Amino acid sequence: MATDFVALQEPFGEDAIRTVNFFNGRLLTGNDMGREQAARREADARIGLALGDGIANGLQVVFKGNIAPGGRPAAEVQPGAAVNQEGVVLCLKHKVQLALDRAATPGADNVACLFGDCAPLADGDYVAGAGLYLLTIAPAFTSEGRAAVSGMGDTSPRCALDATVEAVQFRLLEIRPELHDADPGQPDFRNRIAYEAFGAGVLADWPADLLGSGPRLDDLLETMRGHGLDDAEVPLALIAFNSAGHIFTDSWSVRRPIGLRDPEGVVSTLSEPRRLGVGRAMFRQFQDEISSIMKVSDINLLVAKDRFRYLPPVGLIPTLPDNRLADFFKGMTVRGPLHIDASAVEPLLRESFAAPVIDTDSDHAIWLYRIAQTRKAGEAEILVFASGHLPYRGDARFNLNYWNYANYPLIP
Repeated sequence: MATDFVALQEPFGEDAIRTVNFFNGRLLTGNDMGREQAARREADARIGLALGDGIANGLQVVFKGNIAPGGRPAAEVQPGAAVNQEGVVLCLKHKVQLALDRAATPGADNVACLFGDCAPLADGDYVAGAGLYLLTIAPAFTSEGRAAVSGMGDTSPRCALDATVEAVQFRLLEIRPELHDADPGQPDFRNRIAYEAFGAGVLADWPADLLGSGPRLDDLLETMRGHGLDDAEVPLALIAFNSAGHIFTDSWSVRRPIGLRDPEGVVSTLSEPRRLGVGRAMFRQFQDEISSIMKVSDINLLVAKDRFRYLPPVGLIPTLPDNRLADFFKGMTVRGPLHIDASAVEPLLRESFAAPVIDTDSDHAIWLYRIAQTRKAGEAEILVFASGHLPYRGDARFNLNYWNYANYPLIP
């Protein structure tokens, strides 16, 4: 069979966008205008596809307590923008108070249901839909107003609408227990489910068999694409409930910055930037979780292995004194604390975004650092921990810090 070739400088229109040609005297129909609107949407979507999917800015989710009507749970979604896998930009210009419930199907036994977990409600109470949920944002269309019509008295009311509103909607998808391996009854549930969302590609042994490895994926989210998550949706947060109410809201486990998805193949996965975005998300997820823990309990009483199955390659822990380090990192291999110059902290953090996670059940070595300038000034200290897979940053540097605030070099 003959192969069709496209000549140089020959217009190739198979995948082109077709717009309506307007000219004086042309008879315009609603269909023509609809084609023009579709062409505009397609052009916008192609820009989105070129950028990649993810969250551009904002859209942070904060659980607000049982403040929705009837004492039901609610969350606040901050203004922001995102792009879905279809290239559609989803924009929220004002914060939204979101009621996390669904109405039951009307009927004789009609009751309000939370997440479809229906049961009769007492006045002022709600029935918590125990489980894990994925909150997403997606496009939605609605209509506004009535348009004036002329000479078409039999026009369907459905057609005589003034405007089609390109809006957004929020969905709450249940992540059924069989779709993940984390135990909701364990104190490390939030950490384990977060790292299932980050995927096996962040583990230290992932590159061990490069020829046999597939591309990195956000494993939990990819699983959800076969169980209700649509390409038109952008994940915003994980929200967990038990029979007593809200457990946690975790945004960073599923938030991804805008970026193209890794092409098929391991070599592409190693060189494309999306892995750096996952690394940033791991760091932010840990900082958010440790902050949440400190709001309700004493950091000095925490043992890391009890709450964290995995740690990011670099993390910051405030207010943890030296005499509590052995207890906090009990059962783990650590060295320090040593002093690190303030100017080296950010380069260390940025280098960590491509590094594998710390497995707290392994003998993975961890460096502990104190910032030299902070300790000198007597200010509230922050502990910097870093994976042993990252270069040591405690070597003395000429004319920077002296005596007790400088470390002897490992190699003279």
